[in-house]
Amino acid sequence: MGHEGHPKGGIDFETINDETASDPVSRYGRSKLANLLFGKALARRLKDERVYVNVVHPGYVATELTRHGEDTFGKATAVFFEYLTMVMAMKPEVGALTQLYCATSPEIENKDIRGKYFIPIANELDPSKLLVLELLRDRDDGSRLVKNDN
Repeated sequence: MGHEGHPKGGIDFETINDETASDPVSRYGRSKLANLLFGKALARRLKDERVYVNVVHPGYVATELTRHGEDTFGKATAVFFEYLTMVMAMKPEVGALTQLYCATSPEIENKDIRGKYFIPIANELDPSKLLVLELLRDRDDGSRLVKNDN
């Protein structure tokens, strides 16, 4: 899953805006890990509301995510990713099914499903060990992931 591509040790908030401190793949992984942490924190904050927050990984979907791959990874790797996408990636219509399930299924509300991580197609998955460690270390409300100008 994308969140497992983050740098070892999780999110380093001291260097989060320093592009020289990491490569594009680890920054992508870090952003996915932040999405998971934020989703879990938001689910905790809204646990007494009629709002159901879950985190969704759409899977490998044929989008334009690697459209600048040649600039980032070089021509050979970009061509490889294009081929891989043609052969293995889901069509966007299929990639959207898990998000649609979480947003519209009566099961989410009926079973009070909150703060869970879903992968294609509408399957719940336990997050990586590092996510669990980050959650334990950051037992507050996840505010480290949200800029507070107050």
